[in-house]
Amino acid sequence: MRIVLGGVRGSQPLSHPDFMRFGGATTGVLVDNGVGCQIVFDAGTGLGTLAPLLAVSGPESPVLMLFTHYHLDHLIGLPFFSPLYDPNVHILFGAPAREGVTAEQALRRLMDKPFWPVPFRAQQRFLVLPEFCEDAPFRHGPFDVRWCAVHHQNGCHAYRVDERESGVSMVFATDLEWGKSDKHERDGLLRLCREPAPADVLIMEGHYDRQHLMGWGHSTWQEAVGVAQTAGVRQLVITHLSPDDDDAVLTEREQRICAVMPQACLGRQGMVIDWTKGNHADA
Repeated sequence: MRIVLGGVRGSQPLSHPDFMRFGGATTGVLVDNGVGCQIVFDAGTGLGTLAPLLAVSGPESPVLMLFTHYHLDHLIGLPFFSPLYDPNVHILFGAPAREGVTAEQALRRLMDKPFWPVPFRAQQRFLVLPEFCEDAPFRHGPFDVRWCAVHHQNGCHAYRVDERESGVSMVFATDLEWGKSDKHERDGLLRLCREPAPADVLIMEGHYDRQHLMGWGHSTWQEAVGVAQTAGVRQLVITHLSPDDDDAVLTEREQRICAVMPQACLGRQGMVIDWTKGNHADA
């Protein structure tokens, strides 16, 4: 399994020399099995980093694009995502309905006039996932996908991907407020990280430092470390970095994170995580 972080910034994209080391693009994550089966999580401006990496997708193996939620920083890259204007590309969009809004309805609102003048030309299909993944996972090629709701205004979901043949697994959990999560929400995320086995990689938001916690639907890096340690995951990558924190702040923060959990780091735009069972390498 290969994981690529297209963007790791939260709330708004940035373009400034002081934010280059970790990157200024907003959330987009690619999961790839190396032979043409791909899943994309969210559609922030990080899609620009991911677009050149997408394989040619036919009707039998479309790119699966899953949304954690529909806040603009997680959708703003869609109008500029070049594969969506290629009629030979096949994309399956999916998510649970949130406050009665499906992925198809959210995308059509975003791309409707007067907000955007050009329609997508890619072959599109839409999937409405159940609110809860109680029984069998959703299968996409060699991947099993599970999900659970997390605490965030207007609704949000975390996802887990297991690669059946290799046994490698990852969890993507962004835009959640751990401090206001109730027991059911906390148990749901911990179960997602632990079952059917502890995840190899947890990509979780850590928007704030505890000293500067504002709430507003987000967690601290200390809370992300706590979730990772409690769930027993092998590696933690902290994302959804605050637009107020420049490279100097984040470099110092990462040193503090590694002192608490050596298997943890901050995400970087373009970061690649290659995993085989029992062995991994980051670039």
